[in-house]
Parts: sequence; C-alpha cells; structure tokens
Amino acid sequence: MLLWVGSAASPEFVRDVFGAASPQHIDTQVAELPELDNPTSQAARALVEEARVKRRNAMRLDIVHQYDKREAMFRRLLVEDRGLDGADSYTEHLLNTHKTVQKML
Repeated sequence: MLLWVGSAASPEFVRDVFGAASPQHIDTQVAELPELDNPTSQAARALVEEARVKRRNAMRLDIVHQYDKREAMFRRLLVEDRGLDGADSYTEHLLNTHKTVQKML
C-alpha cells in the first residue's frame, strides 16, 4: 500500500498524522503510521487498518512524499480507474465531450 503526501499537504494534517513539521520531514523508512493521540491520527490509522483487513494478504505501508527519490516509481504505478458501474474514466469522458462539441461545430 502506497501513501503519497504532496508538498502542499496541510501542515496540521502532516503534524497530526505523521508527527512531522512538513511533508519533507516525514520518516519514509517506517512501515506504519505513528500512534499519535489525536482524532486525525486515529482516523488515518483506522483507514489503513480497514484496507488491510479487506485484503487477504497484509500490505506493507510505504510512505512517499513529493520530491522523494521514490516518487517516480510511485507515479509509474498510478492508473486511471473506470467508474464503479463501468463508466468512462475522466480522460475518456473529456475526450468524448470534445468529440461531441467538434461534431456540433
């Protein structure tokens, strides 16, 4: 499981979930979120745990912040999903809208 934290992440969120001053100060060598005594930390840890419970195999948590040397690897793994009901992806939707507008002109 990969958790990417952008450089524009709220300082309060970063402090409450990771115990760090900024995304660049997050310890990316750990495989667990730190246990901090606040509701945001508890909610984030619960979300990760729920995702793990729903899978048959436990997933290691890898934390990657923006501009981390592993960010390029993370970006290669991203794919755009289709809608839950098989609907077009956002890119496909934009392409179809563009084609429809072109036909109207």
